[in-house]
Amino acid sequence: MRKLLSKVLVLTAMTAIFLTATAAAAEIGSGVIDADSLRVRSEPSTSSSTVTFLSDGTKVKVLEALDGWYQISWSSYTGYVSADYLSYTPASTPAAAPAAQSIAETPAPAAASPASAAGKTGVVTGSEVNFRSAPSTDAGILASLAEGTQIAISSVDNGWCKASCNGQEGYVSAEYVAVDGIPLVDPKGLITGSCVNIRSAPSTDASILGKVYAGKLVDLISLQNDWYAINYNGSTGYISSDYLKVYTGSAASGAGASIVETAMSYLGTPYSYGGASPKGFDCSGFTMYVFSLFGYSLPHSATSQWNSSGTYVERSDLQPGDLVLFCDPSRSGGKACSHVGIYIGDNNFVHASSGSSGKYVRTSSLNESYYSSYYVGAKRVA
Repeated sequence: MRKLLSKVLVLTAMTAIFLTATAAAAEIGSGVIDADSLRVRSEPSTSSSTVTFLSDGTKVKVLEALDGWYQISWSSYTGYVSADYLSYTPASTPAAAPAAQSIAETPAPAAASPASAAGKTGVVTGSEVNFRSAPSTDAGILASLAEGTQIAISSVDNGWCKASCNGQEGYVSAEYVAVDGIPLVDPKGLITGSCVNIRSAPSTDASILGKVYAGKLVDLISLQNDWYAINYNGSTGYISSDYLKVYTGSAASGAGASIVETAMSYLGTPYSYGGASPKGFDCSGFTMYVFSLFGYSLPHSATSQWNSSGTYVERSDLQPGDLVLFCDPSRSGGKACSHVGIYIGDNNFVHASSGSSGKYVRTSSLNESYYSSYYVGAKRVA
């Protein structure tokens, strides 16, 4: 027994030495974790042991670059992360190349306001939009315009676009028209990616200003080269059009977006059976805790959450913030559900996982064979 205890103490001491030995090493720069939950390893190899997990957006010190890996220091610990998932900034940034400087200094073009839309081509954003003989909902209907139909705008006044389409002049509500990819009325975009970078310029090489999560509504300024310029904390930021769509009013509520953002802030928190606090969560404890922060009371059981108040929703109608539930017969004990998580968009969800892929709060896809096979349904609480 004494020998065993002695070995444990030696191993513990060696681990502590490893984690702190290089903390004082010279920094070559800084970095920001660019993954939902990233493993920090003891050596620059995927076969080495895991030291800890760092959540998206965590700032670290970079000590060394090693063939696809960075040695990093975070808090009192040191380890290695894949270079694919860390945004690195050298300690002394060299002068920017002319091309890069040109990108950084490209101003965002002004959004198409109703006053500036005259003489431009507009695109119908609604389905079956009425093309009327006068600027009034009481006026006769000349045609029904499909989504994507192009119209030549001659003027915009009092919420109506005077335009020509297929050789005919008429009026379309400005609420259903976009110019240069931006709606004329209340231009907003809906984030569709799970966790999306906001950059300082329309390029993946530009610095990251911040991050937004699925379901968040942002104010649009313009569209240029497949990048949307948005209003971010009073300045201009850029989001790839791959992760944003023009808001049509049928997307997630503000509460759903806030729930997702809060849930994602706990990525990497360890799984703990019966846990319902940031010290450790089980699956229903995690959802119960997150929703409690928004004034919703959920029971501490996946099956009970399935049977509690709220609205059942089809998978095709999922919105960020919805509960998604599963039933693995080998783990359910005969109950309706064995697992629960929070939908975050793009067929992904965040949950406190106890699976072999990692016992911590992480994201997974509904399309993964396990979750696809055992999917029960979804519930909208918020």
